[in-house]
Amino acid sequence: MNSFKRLVTVLSVAGTQFAFAADPEVTPYRPGVGSPAVLSAPGYFELEAGYEYGKVEGLRADTFGLLLKYGINDKLGLLVGVNPYQRLRLDGDSVSGVTDAFLGLKYVAKVNDSTALGAQLVTSLPTGDRAFRSDNPNVSLTGLAGFDYSGFHSDINLGWTRLGEGDSRNIFNWSASIGRTLSGPVSGALEVSGSRQSGINATRLLGSLSYAVDKKLVLDAYVSRARVEGVNGTTAGVGFTYLFAK
Repeated sequence: MNSFKRLVTVLSVAGTQFAFAADPEVTPYRPGVGSPAVLSAPGYFELEAGYEYGKVEGLRADTFGLLLKYGINDKLGLLVGVNPYQRLRLDGDSVSGVTDAFLGLKYVAKVNDSTALGAQLVTSLPTGDRAFRSDNPNVSLTGLAGFDYSGFHSDINLGWTRLGEGDSRNIFNWSASIGRTLSGPVSGALEVSGSRQSGINATRLLGSLSYAVDKKLVLDAYVSRARVEGVNGTTAGVGFTYLFAK
């Protein structure tokens, strides 16, 4: 028993030293549409939260979103997210409530010092209010590629979503982003993205700014313009990413 206790103590100390030796930094995925080919620090939780306001013709949308991330190791990450509040308004009528939660697994491997490749699998969970619930899961599979060069970071996503309900259940989507540090703690990024569902094409251009308060907290703000079959829409939002580390 004494030998077992000593072994547990040694492993605990070694784990603590491993966890904090790297001096982890926050790894925001916000605020773009795509998912970057990077992972949260192994052994740490991160919380992302944000508010978005959207407008397209007579439709208005207010959304508050949460995403919890956990670095399983240096190649695998766990994602759990939900919109605990969403409100849609159209011609004086409105509906609000909690959307379905989602669960995801993300894999990223470094090819070399400047390139990373990966994949992300996400499924929805039927936990939302009736107005926003899909009783059959929506499943998404996305390929990820990330590149660093001359102070810039770029990410490219190619994805497919299989909806659990509806007549047209396949959505193909893509995104490409580029960003860099502008001055000190301030960074900027541009992202273009699009999707195709049953012959209907949608595109979106997003610009964002981020401010790193410290190694654990990053604030962000963004605005985007979307176009779907000749109809334009605008969204804007603010949020943060926080790393739970000492």
